[in-house]
Amino acid sequence: MLVLPPAYVDELRSLPSSIASPTVAHAHNLMGSHTNMNIILRNNLHFRTLVEKVTPNLNFLTAPMQDELDYAVEKDLPECEGEWVSIKPYHVILRLVSRISARIFLGLPLCRSEEWLEISTEFTENVFVSLVVLRLFPMWTHGLISFLLPSSYKGANYIRRSKKLLVPEIIRRRQETPSEKKPEDGMNLLSWMMEIATPTESDPSDMAHLQVVMSLASIHTSQMNAVHVLYDLASRPEYVEPLREEIIQLIKEEGPWRQWQKPAFSKLKKLDSFMKESQRFNPPSLLSYHRVMLEKHVLADGMVLPRGAHISMPVSAIQNDPEVTSDPEVFDGFRYYKLRQREGERHLHQFVTTQTTSLNFGHGKHACPGRFFASLEIKNILVRLIMDYDWKLEDGKGRPPNLTAHEFIFPNPEANLLMKKRRKELLLDSVVPDAPVPATRTEPETSVEIETREL
Repeated sequence: MLVLPPAYVDELRSLPSSIASPTVAHAHNLMGSHTNMNIILRNNLHFRTLVEKVTPNLNFLTAPMQDELDYAVEKDLPECEGEWVSIKPYHVILRLVSRISARIFLGLPLCRSEEWLEISTEFTENVFVSLVVLRLFPMWTHGLISFLLPSSYKGANYIRRSKKLLVPEIIRRRQETPSEKKPEDGMNLLSWMMEIATPTESDPSDMAHLQVVMSLASIHTSQMNAVHVLYDLASRPEYVEPLREEIIQLIKEEGPWRQWQKPAFSKLKKLDSFMKESQRFNPPSLLSYHRVMLEKHVLADGMVLPRGAHISMPVSAIQNDPEVTSDPEVFDGFRYYKLRQREGERHLHQFVTTQTTSLNFGHGKHACPGRFFASLEIKNILVRLIMDYDWKLEDGKGRPPNLTAHEFIFPNPEANLLMKKRRKELLLDSVVPDAPVPATRTEPETSVEIETREL
């Protein structure tokens, strides 16, 4: 693997996929031929659906997200009124994120299938176990080792189970008449995939497989970011009240949380900043901006990238360079909020913003297309958890240390936090807006208008 400095980002982003392929790099990173991830090499329907359907409709998806979060909180969070209760945030937040993602990916009632929730979370766990083990050995041994790995055949079994569960649903939806469909039935990833699929992409078995791939790409990354934020808030409680004050002020301006649309969440600039700073300290990976060279290419300064080379950028080292981030060893939760106050930088330094020095989501046309959805999902969860609960570390313990495997960084899955429900008059739903607000959501602006202003 060739790890390149950020000076090459702009030159590399101009290369077509036929020369420098991010898709081949992702498949190789995930040991795709041994983890059932190689489907992305022959089908990019999931990518197009995110770009063409999910991101433009985030305003409409906010309400079902919040509805499912209500259901998830009721189902998966413990009773903790008046007392501190110990939980493992890694596992609890995983349930919240998996439920919300399932609601947007599949819609009701299938999203509440315990079988699907198991498939969508456990498949990812087994893929990562497989790739962490396989990377320890030469590639010519991978076939034999994957045959012997329990995580490998468990992952394959989850793909089979997903097809058994989803293929009949896809066929049923295709056979529905317009009169049988409800307006919200088409507002989910699966229905949108069916809508825009080309004839070669319309195989129900492939669509079911891609749903699992999408779960791998979205659930655990969002969950880990939210867990890192909770760990950082518990270890730095001085940030909690300023974040609550920002949320309360937004409710007074925009109305109750359940009436917010996507642009309202963009106004949570302090929360957005805290998320970005937490990600800087706890990136999902030390490397990003992966490409595999399908052809030899000579860069402008004469550096040769040979055919077959796997290239990447050291995103964590770049973001923590003192020339990029002042005092990088200092955790400043409102660092990016303050940067956005500077002239001409109001729309820069956001959690979803990609730059040559901020590459956690990639950069350019191949940047992660689901980052807008992920940001909205994480903010919904954090607003609820910050407003309705107090959080603290266990007595005598500091922030739970991260775990690492190869270049990947994970929040400690077995660490505990203490949570307690706040008094009723302080809860999210108890904050009263300054002025009456409409009871229904207004027609949203187009995504293009929103994202242009944000980015």
